[in-house]
Amino acid sequence: MIKLCELLGSRSAKLFLLLLLFSGICAGCLGQEPIEARVDKLVRSLGNEDRNVSYASAYALIDIGEPSVNSLIKTLEDDNPQVRSLAAYSLGRIGEPRASKPLIEALEDPEPEVRMNSAEALGELKAPEAADLLIELLDDDNDEVRSKAVFALGAIGDPKAALALIELFDDRELGRSAAGAVGNLGDEEAVEKLIELLDSRNPDVRINSIRALGQIQNPAAVPYLVEMLDDKVPEVREEAASALGYFKGPKEIARTEQPLIDALGDDEFEVQKAAAYSLGDIGSKEAIPFIVAFLQAENPALHSVAVHALGRYNDPDATAALIDALDDESRHVRLVIVHFLSETGDPQAVDPFISLLGDERHEIRQSAANGLGKLGDQKAVGPLLKAMETEKERDVRVAEIRALGELGGPEAVEGLRRISTDMEEYRNVRTAAEEALNNIEGGREENYSPTS
Repeated sequence: MIKLCELLGSRSAKLFLLLLLFSGICAGCLGQEPIEARVDKLVRSLGNEDRNVSYASAYALIDIGEPSVNSLIKTLEDDNPQVRSLAAYSLGRIGEPRASKPLIEALEDPEPEVRMNSAEALGELKAPEAADLLIELLDDDNDEVRSKAVFALGAIGDPKAALALIELFDDRELGRSAAGAVGNLGDEEAVEKLIELLDSRNPDVRINSIRALGQIQNPAAVPYLVEMLDDKVPEVREEAASALGYFKGPKEIARTEQPLIDALGDDEFEVQKAAAYSLGDIGSKEAIPFIVAFLQAENPALHSVAVHALGRYNDPDATAALIDALDDESRHVRLVIVHFLSETGDPQAVDPFISLLGDERHEIRQSAANGLGKLGDQKAVGPLLKAMETEKERDVRVAEIRALGELGGPEAVEGLRRISTDMEEYRNVRTAAEEALNNIEGGREENYSPTS
């Protein structure tokens, strides 16, 4: 049986769906086809041999919603497994709680895809009454069925599923998703078991236990996770460094900060990266000089790590370090820096962004213009207008126009009016200028107050 995901991107299926919906809407408007008749027609089409027709029918039923539920529930007993499978999938997407009981019964369907879609649907419904059978489904012969059962148990959030999910931690295919599900459950009673598993000989079990503990965020796990930074397996150390970034209380940071700083010197790049990101997440000021040192490393990948780590801070020292790194040789690194600085709203970035309006890379000029609009400092208006006198790239000019529209003020308005009527200007630039003027004149100009 062809799986639903194999046809989701089908252009013909999407076109057919649009035609179905259009014809149904028109018929409804004319009073020629009651909703019940449309539902009946679409339900019959679920068994069409042309998968484009059957899947488009399912999506049309989902779009109709509650009026199609009764018919879909009956269809769960159809002789055709394709029909049963699509009915289960549709019921999950519609989200009608009364579908849970028949979907639970469908978990025992002989066809794997029906069990798979029924499990997923029950997860979408967050049906706690399904937990026991879904736990049993973790032993299904079909890996995809087991995977959907893991998803559903995590979505339902019944703590009694935790121990059964933990049993999957050594499974290469399902261990990661099982760990995520256990983390979502947030079961405090599972913490002790997870801590015990940190001594497992199987590195996959250790990794997945760390992942779940990080999501649960029980402070009791912190000292054990710190110990895992010394594990002999790099992937375990990486996971421990990542997990410690979730613990942001003052007491937890006091225990994790120095070990994470020490992990910046790990021999493995991925461990260094995870430690740097976690230090950014917990806002460690002590770590900023050590992360900044990555910007001078021979490995250019560490430059990117430093920038992404510093971008996680909300700290003027981190902002200053990012500004200093704007001369990095990597175009990508510089673009990322501009993005982060734009989001901070820190006025330290205004003058550097103005300087970047003359950068040799048009992507940098465009990003700097966008950033100046976000930062909202009026002193950028003159430089933006000046830059437009020589800027040749259309996309950069549009970005500068939009920034002027964000900044507003008399000088910006005058420049935008001139550009909007310049017939030698690019058409989309004139259009952008007109839109910017409309934004300003639509209510923001009266709020303008020039800064010194």
